[in-house]
Amino acid sequence: MPVVTQITQQKRSPNRRNVFLDGAFAFGCNVNVIARFRLRQGLALTTEQVQQIQQGEIRQECLDYALRLLQMRAHSRAELLKKLQRREYGSTVSGTVLDDLVRLGYLDDARLANERAQCAASTKHQGRRRAYLELMRAGINADTANRALDEVYGTLDVTDSARQFALKQLPRLLRLQPQVARRRLAGMLQRRGFTYEQIKPIVDELLNTLDDEPPADDNL
Repeated sequence: MPVVTQITQQKRSPNRRNVFLDGAFAFGCNVNVIARFRLRQGLALTTEQVQQIQQGEIRQECLDYALRLLQMRAHSRAELLKKLQRREYGSTVSGTVLDDLVRLGYLDDARLANERAQCAASTKHQGRRRAYLELMRAGINADTANRALDEVYGTLDVTDSARQFALKQLPRLLRLQPQVARRRLAGMLQRRGFTYEQIKPIVDELLNTLDDEPPADDNL
């Protein structure tokens, strides 16, 4: 069996080590892999153990890459899996890493769905339907998405949210012909995921006064 004869720090990567077996360089690996497999000088390794260490190194690389992605922004499990697959990490390695991230609390689809639902409702002024589509695009499953949306939109004054968005558009709309303004505002609100029952009162409230007044300008 080959014996570990030397373990040295890599010059450009302080957290990586070069492992020598029987006096010859064998492989490089992360310090976490060194610790996990308790590698030390004088340790004899079977061929199977060497393969396990190399697999452990791939898993560590996968984990480090996933953590870098999560530092940039929160991801759903499905989003993260897709990005790991682009780097050609195997399904077994990717699945194990994702399970570890869930267990450690770094990956939580329910929490992410709630945060994005809150943002959709309060910051983006989106209706539930648009928020649901955004969660689907993020890879959140339907049950998790609906639970988050029920919690957020169940306590939200959706009409007021639609009104706030509409008020921001009002200065531009007041320059249009009344029917054009109504059609534009209704379309904007519909694209943001509000229903007809939520849209009509807002359009009536903000634009009914235009029906009897000439527009200041017919151009945006």
